[in-house]
Amino acid sequence: MIFFLLKRIILLCIILYIPQSFSGALLQNIDIQSSLQNNNIFKNNDKLSYSLGVSLGEYVNQSFKKQKKIGITLDKNSILNGVQDAISGNLKLSRQEISVILHELEEKLANANKIQIEKNAKENLVQGELYMKNFSKLKGVNKTSSGLLYLIEKEGHGEVLTNNTKITVHYKGMLINGIEFDNSYIRGNPISLMLKDVIIGWQEGLKHIKKGGKIKLIIPPHLAYGDRVVNGIPSNSTLIFDIELLDAINTV
Repeated sequence: MIFFLLKRIILLCIILYIPQSFSGALLQNIDIQSSLQNNNIFKNNDKLSYSLGVSLGEYVNQSFKKQKKIGITLDKNSILNGVQDAISGNLKLSRQEISVILHELEEKLANANKIQIEKNAKENLVQGELYMKNFSKLKGVNKTSSGLLYLIEKEGHGEVLTNNTKITVHYKGMLINGIEFDNSYIRGNPISLMLKDVIIGWQEGLKHIKKGGKIKLIIPPHLAYGDRVVNGIPSNSTLIFDIELLDAINTV
């Protein structure tokens, strides 16, 4: 039970802070030369055990300052004592007490996570509106009544798209901070799907081009994923798509 609670608490910490990999930057401050000089003190699997201990210690140490921001102050010595007592089997608190304490911590972290998500959502909305306001001033940019911004780079030719059109596209999707969350060019394969099955921003925007056309879409949250968190896309995100319409087949 306690182990299950601990796993859930660690998961909440990861959601809140997204710590770096154990084997990467967490170890960047370790004196490598000193480690090489002390290399001869290890035998058999001692290196592995020591390395895991260092990784765990670095992870915990990195979390201290972040946890203080939500009112959780941890004592390093007590953590080390807890680890030692768990290994030796000589616990200073009953398992029931530990379970209650961890439950309380889990609730506090869950609440902090909720508050952080709400804060980020509000900030994303504000920053997205500012980005769209600035982008709308660029030459060639059009705005629809729904709030979608689009810039046609190539109109294409052929039939006008409808929601019953099967489209084949290459595309790149980014957040307004430049972070790329999807890219069919990198995958090396375009995607084919019905226009009615994509987000509203795509449904509306792609109808402004035809087969062979290219378009840039700036999609506000209400035409994308709204306040949901989807595949690494934060809540209330304004999305940027560069789309190349390779093929379009009207099925009705």
